[in-house]
Amino acid sequence: MQVATLSLADWLFMLFVLATLGCLVTRRDALLPTSLGLLITGAILKGSLIGGLQVAFNAIMAATTDLLNIILVVALIVMLTKTMADMGADKLMVAPVRGLLGNPNISFWVLGFATLLLSWFIWPTPAVALLGAIVLPIAVVGGLPPLVAAMALSIFGKGAGLSSDFVIQGTPAVTAGLTRIPVADIVAASVPVWTAVSLVAGVTAFFIANRAIRYQEEATAAEGPQADVVEMRKKAAATADITASPTGRVMAWVIPLVLVADIFAMYAQGLKGGDATALIGGTVLVLTLVSAVFQYGDDAFKKVMEHARTGWRFSVNVFGPIVIIAAFFWLGGDAIKGITGDKNAQGLMFDWGYYIAAHVPLNKVMVAVMVMLAGVLAAFDGSGYAAIPLGVSIAMALGTPIGADVASLAVLGQMTAIWTGATLVPWGFLAVAAAVAGVDPQDLARRNLLPTILGLLAGLAVTVFYA
Repeated sequence: MQVATLSLADWLFMLFVLATLGCLVTRRDALLPTSLGLLITGAILKGSLIGGLQVAFNAIMAATTDLLNIILVVALIVMLTKTMADMGADKLMVAPVRGLLGNPNISFWVLGFATLLLSWFIWPTPAVALLGAIVLPIAVVGGLPPLVAAMALSIFGKGAGLSSDFVIQGTPAVTAGLTRIPVADIVAASVPVWTAVSLVAGVTAFFIANRAIRYQEEATAAEGPQADVVEMRKKAAATADITASPTGRVMAWVIPLVLVADIFAMYAQGLKGGDATALIGGTVLVLTLVSAVFQYGDDAFKKVMEHARTGWRFSVNVFGPIVIIAAFFWLGGDAIKGITGDKNAQGLMFDWGYYIAAHVPLNKVMVAVMVMLAGVLAAFDGSGYAAIPLGVSIAMALGTPIGADVASLAVLGQMTAIWTGATLVPWGFLAVAAAVAGVDPQDLARRNLLPTILGLLAGLAVTVFYA
């Protein structure tokens, strides 16, 4: 295992990481400290102010490139939903299941398990995109607050879904490739750890959701509904009054059937990640154009442009600050090579992970803690996958000398990395779930904090037992 020595850039980077986490805890926006951190750390890395300015710009470009497909998909989905609303198709699509999802507590579990199942087959981002267009409005109509719905999307989607990845097995394949352990053995080792993390996190999230639902109902009864609750009630009332155009009545069937066909195509052709997201995005665009032509007639040119502007305004409004925040954390991972132009550069979070691992006593508990800590630190660049190598390498380097089960320790690193990136990093996957639900990613990260911490601690206990 590589033993890192900490440079001035490492110390400054960690200082601004802690400042950013402090902003999340105190409900302050993190854009200012991350922007300063990006400029100052970049200047130290390059040895000049000019170099720091270049690093800042390159990092923002790298983050934009990595997040652009998500930004585009969210904009396209907003375009489609606006057209669906004009046709009345959205009302018809949710009408058959209004009774089933009339209870917000039931809505939480239905939305969560739907996200989990789809994530296993097509991966989280396209799964959330699909559910955001079809199922999420149903949950909102049932009384589920948007922030609680976003919790279900993030915890059950990328959290529980991608951390296990039992169907496609892309995630365990990464861990298997790093450890040289067969994928089947990694999957088998992940079952008890994944079960503990997902069960504890899911149940804790449900209790938090239940309390939020009851608080909202009590506050509404005592003081009247707040702005977000008013908007939710408007949606519910609009959905209850079903008036749809002839085009809307047709598209209410066509849209879900076409999207379901996409799911089968993804599974049949092995499409995942960016390829699956691209299929969803292209399909949504075609559905929007076809709907607009038949719904608006001669006004289709104008309406499509209006909805496109609305979609892009919404998406850029959500992701604009996130791109800059993410750019700072891109310095912590492998993206630093392209940002600085140094092919031998190592992510600053990796420096910290190796440094900490080199200064702890060797026993199963401490090794497991170090693996988890490394996974958490590295995942704050927004990509859980980028953090897996650090946790796994520490599991191998420290677990082997003490005779521990490397597979169990490596799986803990895998779980920690994915769960952190999925539920606690506002500039990562969390931004997708927040954008679909129309909530603030930082508020969502705060709501996910307790379920994720308790879930990972449960996974730590199980890992120590099996290792």
